[in-house]
Amino acid sequence: MMRSNICNKLMGIADYYEAVFTGPAAVEHSRFRSSVLGMIIEMLDVLRINEDLRMELIRSITEGWRMEMVGDEAEESEMVLEKLESVRCAAMRDDTSYGLEIGVLMSLPIREMDLREDHVSHVYDVMNRIMENLSRKTGEHLVA
Repeated sequence: MMRSNICNKLMGIADYYEAVFTGPAAVEHSRFRSSVLGMIIEMLDVLRINEDLRMELIRSITEGWRMEMVGDEAEESEMVLEKLESVRCAAMRDDTSYGLEIGVLMSLPIREMDLREDHVSHVYDVMNRIMENLSRKTGEHLVA
């Protein structure tokens, strides 16, 4: 099965950021959080989601993103690498429906502690609206 352009782009993003987070010149502590944010935005830009919702989500995440490390550096790095593997798995599956977008959205390394408290509910609200929009397109019902 040939992978789509979207899958190839996601695989490239995952490969690049894996190298950023694990390579010999791994991202320094002070740039880790901004690199994670950049990765999230790049992945969102590839997905086939409503442009207004995408921009609202990117704006909300960017405005609320904590740039300081929110946990142990090793744990943070491990979590991001696990999420990258989840994105790879989603990209390896058939992407003829919007299951790819749903899989990637669910794999993004965004936790409540990554966001300022006043942005958490808005980010999750926009993500839920995107999921609802995608599920209407596929005719599937998502379990929350």
